[in-house]
Amino acid sequence: EKPKKLQYSSENVFSIGYDQSLFTSLISPPQKMTCHHCGLFGSLRCSQCKQIYYCSTDCQKKDWRTHGVGNSVSVDSLKVEEHIKKIMLSDLQTLGLKKAMEIKGIVTEFRNPSEFYVQISSPEVLDRINKISVKLQDCYANTVIQEEYIPIKGEVCVAKYSLDQTWNRALVKAVDILQKKAQIFYIDYGNEENISLSRIKALHKDIERFPPCAIKCSLANYDPTQEGWNEGIISFSPQFLGKHCSVTVVDILQEEMMLSFAVDVVLPDSGKCLDEALLEVRSDLTPKSNATGTDPPRGSKEEIPEDKEPLHTADSVAKCVSVGIGDAFSGVVSHVQTPENFFCQQMHNGHRLAELQVSLGEYCDKIPSIPDFRPAVGNVCCAQFTEDNLWYRAAVLTYTSEDTVLVGYIDYGNFEVLRLTRLRPMIQRLMDFPVQAIRCTLAGVKPLMGAWTSEAISLMKQLVQDKVLTVKVVDKKSNSSVVELIDASVTPVKNISNYLIEKGCAAEEAKMALPKPSGQSPGKNVWMWSKLTLKQTVDVIVCTLYNPGEFYCQISNKLLALNSLNKSLSEYCQNTPPSVFKPKNGEPCCAFFSADGNWYRALVQNVTSDGAVKVCFVDYGNVEEVPLDKIRQISSSFLKLPFQGIKCWLSGIKPVNSNWIPEATARFHMYAAGIKLQARVVSFSRDGAGVELIDNSTGCPKVINEMLTCEQLAVKEVLQDKNQCPNKFVDKKETSHGQWKSVELAIDETLSVCVTEVVSPDLFYAVPIQTRETPHTQLVDLEEYCKSCKKQPFKPKVGEVCCAKFSGDGRWYRALVLKVSQSLVKVLYADYGNTETLPLSSVLPITDSYLKLPFQIIKCSLLKKHEQILLFLLNKYGNCDGFSEMKKLLD
Repeated sequence: EKPKKLQYSSENVFSIGYDQSLFTSLISPPQKMTCHHCGLFGSLRCSQCKQIYYCSTDCQKKDWRTHGVGNSVSVDSLKVEEHIKKIMLSDLQTLGLKKAMEIKGIVTEFRNPSEFYVQISSPEVLDRINKISVKLQDCYANTVIQEEYIPIKGEVCVAKYSLDQTWNRALVKAVDILQKKAQIFYIDYGNEENISLSRIKALHKDIERFPPCAIKCSLANYDPTQEGWNEGIISFSPQFLGKHCSVTVVDILQEEMMLSFAVDVVLPDSGKCLDEALLEVRSDLTPKSNATGTDPPRGSKEEIPEDKEPLHTADSVAKCVSVGIGDAFSGVVSHVQTPENFFCQQMHNGHRLAELQVSLGEYCDKIPSIPDFRPAVGNVCCAQFTEDNLWYRAAVLTYTSEDTVLVGYIDYGNFEVLRLTRLRPMIQRLMDFPVQAIRCTLAGVKPLMGAWTSEAISLMKQLVQDKVLTVKVVDKKSNSSVVELIDASVTPVKNISNYLIEKGCAAEEAKMALPKPSGQSPGKNVWMWSKLTLKQTVDVIVCTLYNPGEFYCQISNKLLALNSLNKSLSEYCQNTPPSVFKPKNGEPCCAFFSADGNWYRALVQNVTSDGAVKVCFVDYGNVEEVPLDKIRQISSSFLKLPFQGIKCWLSGIKPVNSNWIPEATARFHMYAAGIKLQARVVSFSRDGAGVELIDNSTGCPKVINEMLTCEQLAVKEVLQDKNQCPNKFVDKKETSHGQWKSVELAIDETLSVCVTEVVSPDLFYAVPIQTRETPHTQLVDLEEYCKSCKKQPFKPKVGEVCCAKFSGDGRWYRALVLKVSQSLVKVLYADYGNTETLPLSSVLPITDSYLKLPFQIIKCSLLKKHEQILLFLLNKYGNCDGFSEMKKLLD
């Protein structure tokens, strides 16, 4: 479980009641050391590691079986680490707690009455924790793990927590050299984790030796043999976890590695001791006979014909609650990770959600555990929540071991690790109700220093806990709704964003001014796509995924600008009524996306006869048909940011057969969805880029291309020379039915051209900027010829000349074939320079009589020494410093 950084603002925390100077005059560590074997004090130091102490040689001999493993690492490893002074738990300052002392704190971890952890919640301690956390992130943020650090048992080191990837102080409880793992305990939060040695580093000498801020506790009057205690704890612990409490030290116990405190706990809400509260719970749990004197009916497998109910499969798409910009509803915050990432539920769906929980319980209680049930990552199943043993809908996030899995509760937003025995298959009828957890981001705020502090997170939890709030959707991000949270239960009404800013826990996020629509006609709008360059390495997010051979990426450092543009675009479209704007093929526009109710930039692909407009959302890559009244003319202000959706394919691999199988696409989706990846451009063409995708989120880089190959979901493909453009159109011989010629140019003649299609440095096409109009009579003749042709199968070859029917106006034009597939053909219009992909039914053979007039396009080839210039034009298009860089290439 994640370190629970449950710090609260100073006006709400409990202070130390017995001595205000407890944390301002911390006790220095004692000179005598603790025996590593028996826990008594001893001054004999291990001769090997020089860090472990013993009270006698007898204890050292007994301890050598385990401690000796840590000393048996290679000499080379020791040489690397010999200059690093290992910090032991005894080297830290101590809190100086004594019997009868009362402290105030927060329960951060509760395992059982004999072991739970309380984090001291005085302002001094919270301030020190924050400062240490900031210092740790600064010291270890750019750490490059070259060699594994070998810690020893009892050492205080720094560990990278698996869920949020932050560095925290940790005590090493055990080391497994063979498995290269260590069991560590986060001393400021109270939770444990088994992690690889690659995520552990020595504690930097400049880090303050502040005492552990989480103390280990046990209930002083707990008797595990007394009937009813365990049931009471199981029922009560969810209410106890994360709460403020008053703890009185009854006894101090010396354990193997750290002190433990037997305590009395007073609950803040009722003022009762925990013992009394548990006794009340236990009395409610006493078994009672039912009125009939018979056992309550128990379901059997035969009583529910689950085999007749359709299972919810991985291919089934779970419906989600849909909210759009401008929507407002009464809701509750079900789970908070940070102000930038939390989940809301709509109150009006509460009754149906409660009915769903009853149905889940009835279904799951009637079927036994299935030994072989191992749902795939991404699948939805039924999961039994450990805190109340009730059943909920959950998605499988990852497997943490052979028999445990991390699940996320899709109606609430929280997650936990469960054993497979606590999972059941999902059936389709239990998925009819939409997923209720709405992922949200708090509007108008941002962290003070790049990352949200635990104080800010805790304050937000406190503000929204058990409150019915007004939730107003003001914007949309890629996978969340940007919302304002209003608490109307207090006077004056409290805006959560403003309150966080007032308390110094957040900074105000600057708002982007709404661009004003210009009077520029859409025909004059100029736009460009984001470009990648050969051998470039960049962080990306996969935004749309069709298969490993076609997906779309966004450059991650451009997402902030895109989000701001999308917000302004939505405001512009909501304030712009439908007009007489008539979209044309290839033109940019604003289009409404039905899935989330927002407006986005798009390019028109086709206008159907019934008035629908097929558009491609240029910043994401997905395609949708949109009603005409959901299309708006776009202002040139919104075209300044290059289109962000970059078409990509996984380079170096290809399908096992001719097409990508669903399993390969699903696995690729699992590896890539929602993760910031590193993309290395291996090849590119005018259509996109062939990339290697690398996942660095786990600390061990994983190349997704290779992972699909290793799992036999793809095979390796021999790549062409990576220093040149991939030559997709290898047939360079013109094989038209008739020979064609382009406009004649004199040697050394200079003219301005627009490069419209690149096959390779040896073959590309350009059209003069000032083209001569094609004679009207020829267009009329060609139109009549094509209409008179009888329908006959015609599949041209690459390089042939043909007649092509332009989708924009339905007329026929001369064209050159660039690419042919099973049912489509890509053509270059010979007199205009634009390209288009058409069905085979839209091309016809051409006769020599229509080839007499020269084509306006020019077939070109670069001299060998100028190939660099072409690469420059492809890679640096749009660079403001392009002219000076081109001059360098020509020198």
